[in-house]
Amino acid sequence: MGKLKIKSLLLKKKKVEKIKPKTQPAEKKAKKDEPIEREYVKKGYAKRGDLIATIKPAVLGKDGRNVFDEKIPVKRVYEPRLIAGKNVKLDHGFSYYIICDGIVEVQKDKKDAYYIQGKRYRFGHFKVTVSGDEMKAWLMVIPPIGGAESVHPEEVLSNCKKQGIVFGLKEDVIYKTIKKAEEDRVVINDILIAEGENPVDGIDGKLEFKVKLASGKKFKALEGGSVDYREHDIITSVDKGELIAVIIKAQDGIKDGHTITGEVIKPKDGRDIEITPGNNITPSDKGDSIYYYSSIGGQLITDRNEISVEPLLTIEEDVGPETGNINFDGIVLIKGNVKDNYRVYAKKDITIQGNVGSAVVKSGENIIVQNGIVGKNKCLVFAQGDVTVKFAENSNLRAGGNIYIRRAALNCSCMAGNRIISKSEKGQLIGGEIKAKKGIEVKILGNDSEHKMDVFVGSDFFLETRLQELGQEKEKYAAGLKKILLLIDKLNKITSNQDELPDKFKKIYTDARKKKTLLGIAINDLRKKEQGYFLKLEELIDSEVIVHESLFRGVKIYFGKAFFEPEITKTRVKILYDKNYEKIKIVNI
Repeated sequence: MGKLKIKSLLLKKKKVEKIKPKTQPAEKKAKKDEPIEREYVKKGYAKRGDLIATIKPAVLGKDGRNVFDEKIPVKRVYEPRLIAGKNVKLDHGFSYYIICDGIVEVQKDKKDAYYIQGKRYRFGHFKVTVSGDEMKAWLMVIPPIGGAESVHPEEVLSNCKKQGIVFGLKEDVIYKTIKKAEEDRVVINDILIAEGENPVDGIDGKLEFKVKLASGKKFKALEGGSVDYREHDIITSVDKGELIAVIIKAQDGIKDGHTITGEVIKPKDGRDIEITPGNNITPSDKGDSIYYYSSIGGQLITDRNEISVEPLLTIEEDVGPETGNINFDGIVLIKGNVKDNYRVYAKKDITIQGNVGSAVVKSGENIIVQNGIVGKNKCLVFAQGDVTVKFAENSNLRAGGNIYIRRAALNCSCMAGNRIISKSEKGQLIGGEIKAKKGIEVKILGNDSEHKMDVFVGSDFFLETRLQELGQEKEKYAAGLKKILLLIDKLNKITSNQDELPDKFKKIYTDARKKKTLLGIAINDLRKKEQGYFLKLEELIDSEVIVHESLFRGVKIYFGKAFFEPEITKTRVKILYDKNYEKIKIVNI
């Protein structure tokens, strides 16, 4: 006999229902619209892939015989019939599997035919996941299927409570997520439903430099894309009293944080910046910040957590391609040479242990060149104080104070605001142009070849330079005034009445008249300065020319408009101008 076995389903008896199948039984079709009566015999829940029923085929028997050798017919065997319906898969003709999560329904009709089908059915469920650091919690919601019961917000809230979520819970998000999952019939993942609060840490201290720090580049980009390799940016120079840097102090932790389980997270305090003020740095504590000032002009040195200003910049090599031009606010010591076409600027003393080529060297105080200057008529050495050199040739020397030449100067242009002195070693000036306000003192002036040279004393010769600069300024202002007058003349040709000018010209006319007035005032001021300088230049200052050994022919000495030119070589003489007699005097020494 065949056998039908329904696997472990919850058996529920139901009243007979009239069910209209989608397909008619193969054995005998009912009338087209006649319903077939079926009754539920079993109903239960199964998961996708579960084996829900099996059929064991019938085995035919064999006729028997009695003692009288009469045939005893075999009994008819039961052949079970189970028809697979929706969501049921028949495997090998005997095994039935459900292909979805849901309810298995088994029905039977009056002809003992069984029908098995699956209906999608799933209870709604959820999962709350807490992050490892307990700072966040996420919700996953799976909606119900087939009319099953959905997730209740209270279940989620209860689960959160069991997991200890007491801070930052977003109940409104929970309600909205459950509602959306059910309405849209979609699984919703990773919805943030609780979030802790991070602490507000303190703010670290901050160091702000208020001076432009050297970039370390050994070139300077110029307009047009070219590069000047003589301009290096490797020294940070600062002025006396300049604000170097500001430290903004760190702030302590500001606000506690909380995990979603209510644990308090303490904020971190900000870390202070530690700076040690080194040489020539003056700190000023202003409460929430510290200001650092330079007490001298010099080079800013930053070494780890220390800042200092050093008055001395030492160049261990030549000033050339390796160093670039030098521009420093303190003292400069150059242990090598200054090569052609390079510059050295310093606000304080400059000492050069080697030679100077066709370069520019300028100092706000004194310049010492321990060897010589070979200027090639392109060199300028200028100091507000004194200039001291061993020898110089074809160079321009300028000093607000004295010029000291130990050995000799050949074909140089020398100008001193005080004296020019060359009386040690050879002490000879030959050729060129010499100008000194208070005079000169040398061993030898000129040479036996009667080299031509001019010596000017008794005037402030730097005023001549200033007069040239004033003249250039005056020319510039005069050119500007000329343009303004042409503009005003054009506007006057439109109408002589300013009020009748078109609006766009009225402001132009007003501005032009203001500029005309300002330029006129500036030009008058320059003229007054010029007149003052001319008067000072005409004043003859007490001065003298002292020659300790020889004064040669070819040397012409000027005291203002008066001059002296020796007809023969003179020795050990002093030349001066006697204002009382208004003539030049020569005195033996």
